[in-house]
Amino acid sequence: MSSVLSISVQKQEGTFTLDAEFEASAGVTGIIGPSGAGKSMLLSTIAGLANPDNGSIRLDRHALFDTAQNINLSPEHRELGMVFQNARLFPHMTVKSNLTFSRRQSRAALSTVEEIVDLLDIGSLLSRRPHHLSGGEKQRVAIGRALLSSPAALLMDEPLASLDLARRREIMPFLERLRHRFDLPILYVSHNLDETLRLADSVIVMDQGDILARGGVEQTLSRIDVQSLVLGGATTNDHPEPVTIVAATIGKRSDDGLFSIETPWGTLTAPNITGRYGDQVRLRIRARDLVLSTTEPTGLSIRNVIAGEVGIMTEAGSAQVDVLVRPSHDSNAQPVWARITKRAATELDLQPGHPIWALLKAVVLTSDIELEALR
Repeated sequence: MSSVLSISVQKQEGTFTLDAEFEASAGVTGIIGPSGAGKSMLLSTIAGLANPDNGSIRLDRHALFDTAQNINLSPEHRELGMVFQNARLFPHMTVKSNLTFSRRQSRAALSTVEEIVDLLDIGSLLSRRPHHLSGGEKQRVAIGRALLSSPAALLMDEPLASLDLARRREIMPFLERLRHRFDLPILYVSHNLDETLRLADSVIVMDQGDILARGGVEQTLSRIDVQSLVLGGATTNDHPEPVTIVAATIGKRSDDGLFSIETPWGTLTAPNITGRYGDQVRLRIRARDLVLSTTEPTGLSIRNVIAGEVGIMTEAGSAQVDVLVRPSHDSNAQPVWARITKRAATELDLQPGHPIWALLKAVVLTSDIELEALR
């Protein structure tokens, strides 16, 4: 049975205040926000590397920290694995010695050394010392060391931040394997939206020490205020172009080469999709790639049509407006953002509650929307 981390902490450091309360169960909880939001401070308090001023940190029913009960376990007694931005390997030890250094005898091992080595593809590195490793190799060893410490939960503080794009692409598949192989809470801190989209099962958004939003990845990261915070533009009159994120499943390939994609909006079609039948994916749809119609479209080449009604409308600069389209067939279905000109919105007389059809070209799903398989 997987552990549950329960966090309720407050910490003052100078003029900065951290105030966070949430629970994390099995799977990856992405913690995202701009620099200085308090993400790393939060992980440090959970790990025992910094002390909160007030609150509690619990692993299942066991208190790791509790001001009311005067409990404050040292980091080595918290049964938590930690992976930092920099691997922090012991330079005088071989990879094999680094891997086994922190093994706990008090807890059952998550896995064997052999399986971890195979999972992270580091068998050829065991006799080397850290200065002979690339950045990506060092991080894989650091992850293996954390897993071999038999943790009840894993804390990862921007583990890819110090790596270049090639090394990040190299290590990402190994991180994807972890979330499916091990039934434990993983807190994954990042300021990178792509990483969070690819890895997280749920997400917490932080800003200035507080939790701004939390919940499912698609719903939370599709919010304009969250995207403005993470992508920039929150302190100006403009905001970034909205991106709608939605979970989907790759369907069958038809004789004419088009793939079906099952979404909360119904079946969409797209050519040349990378993936296999039944793969779970996340679609990222730019607001500019949608066309709006106030009448049901006919006689068009566009295959993908989402029927709905106009939701909120938000100004996007002096000449544009972002329109939220709420699917009409299911009030719980994920809404989708469209960006159009103010002139178009005026001429179409768009008003909240009016019927609307959102049109998305099939070829856009190939060229401009990244499908990230959740293998």
